[in-house]
Amino acid sequence: MSLKCGLLGEKLGHSLSPEIHARLGDYEYRLYEKTPHEVEDFLLHGDYDVINITIPYKKIAFGLCDDATPMAKELGNVNVIVKRMDGTLFGDNTDAAGFVKLVEIVGVDVRGKKCVVLGTGGAAMTAAAALRGLGAGAVVHVSRTGVDNYGNLERNADAALVVNATPVGMFPNVDAQPVSLKAFSGCEAAIDLIYNPSPTKFLAEAAALGIPYVDGMPMLEEQARLASSYMNANIYLYGAPGSGKSTYAERLAAEKGMPLVDLDAEIVKSEGRSIRDIFAQDGEPAFRAKERAALERVSKAHGQIVALGGGALLDPECRRIAESTGRVVFLECPDDILMERVAASQERPLLNGDAMERMRRLLAVRRDHYASFRERISMA
Repeated sequence: MSLKCGLLGEKLGHSLSPEIHARLGDYEYRLYEKTPHEVEDFLLHGDYDVINITIPYKKIAFGLCDDATPMAKELGNVNVIVKRMDGTLFGDNTDAAGFVKLVEIVGVDVRGKKCVVLGTGGAAMTAAAALRGLGAGAVVHVSRTGVDNYGNLERNADAALVVNATPVGMFPNVDAQPVSLKAFSGCEAAIDLIYNPSPTKFLAEAAALGIPYVDGMPMLEEQARLASSYMNANIYLYGAPGSGKSTYAERLAAEKGMPLVDLDAEIVKSEGRSIRDIFAQDGEPAFRAKERAALERVSKAHGQIVALGGGALLDPECRRIAESTGRVVFLECPDDILMERVAASQERPLLNGDAMERMRRLLAVRRDHYASFRERISMA
């Protein structure tokens, strides 16, 4: 088994997502067709770990997220949601980066140049945000109504890039075309977010006019690749000594059907001696170096539950490794419970001597560090 993933939409009969994700990782990927009345309940209570969202539910999904990436917040929609350990929802939008891939493929330098985006829906807003991020000059939306519309295309004849972000021309209405590219005398490239059929009538005209073009398939593949980083991700469990990482890791690994790695156990296996002996013989700096090396090795695999030592991510490089290869889930435990567990344990190298006083000082020193992790679960 692995993480439960999939695609949420209204009509998914022709979706290529399962085929694409089958190439991207070893995780369950299903199609979830839901009516508008079913979406909220599914996202809040459905049995999934990570879910892709497609039209027409991207804005609805964003509204249900407890937190989201800056790009998702800018766009007001998400195409991937991660259900955190505490049940809260975290949203991201990888469509914008997927669109950037299309611009790279078609080979147009949009910096300082006018770009026309056909449509005003979610896909059009995503394309426009990506173009602004690339330094485009004016990004003009053309639609049926408004200042710039299909009746006055000459206003934007100087556009260097024309993007079809409407469904016009999509299967089965393959003879439809949103506009003629002949209206854009300055056009250097054309992009159609539609990938079925390929080419659309819009792109067939681009080919006939000798204009470089690309359809939406590379965008679909790129956004899926980026979304798969959530689906392939390791889950790193982190917390203060005594927070219950080992016990919770075992339970979570059994529940998710994912392999379990205990970083301290990996160090012991590699060194052939206990953590206590490493601290006593080599000192803490040497142990932290071994811990970093072990984390580097472990992080090269994916889809694992990894239990970390209570100070493993104090090293900025270790934190970078963990956060770039997975999700760090902080196990939050009240100080009084931590103190009780420490008092009953003799296996914590940093707490020799007066363990209770040392634990108080350790928690005081690490309090801001521990508070900096966003995904948290209560172990009270």
